[in-house]
Amino acid sequence: MKTLLLAFFIAVFTFSVNAQSKSPLTYADALVKYKKMQRTGAVLSVIGGVTFAAGNIMYWKIYNDYRDSEPPAGKVKAYNHAMIGGIGIMSVGIPLWAVGKVKQRHIEIALVKFKGSDLVYGIGLNIRF
Repeated sequence: MKTLLLAFFIAVFTFSVNAQSKSPLTYADALVKYKKMQRTGAVLSVIGGVTFAAGNIMYWKIYNDYRDSEPPAGKVKAYNHAMIGGIGIMSVGIPLWAVGKVKQRHIEIALVKFKGSDLVYGIGLNIRF
């Protein structure tokens, strides 16, 4: 029982020490993670947009080619699924892109305190007498 209690206190202490760590290395790892998230979201958004546009163009073309008769159901379904798939891919990519960019900015703001005051850019007021 004493060993179990000691192991529990050591585990709690270890987790609290790790949770309190705010080194620039941790921020740098998070910055890399959110840059990758942003890049992945951008790629997914572009792929989804291209897929949606291609499906939309082919869907429009199949109906224009068969003006007097009904177009083949298989092609209509395929082009419809391409449009829906493109929307689905974009709906995953856009939030990843946005969240990655917002989190990246938060991390960059937090990293300013580790870089020093000479690298801080922003709006300021300078008064001289």
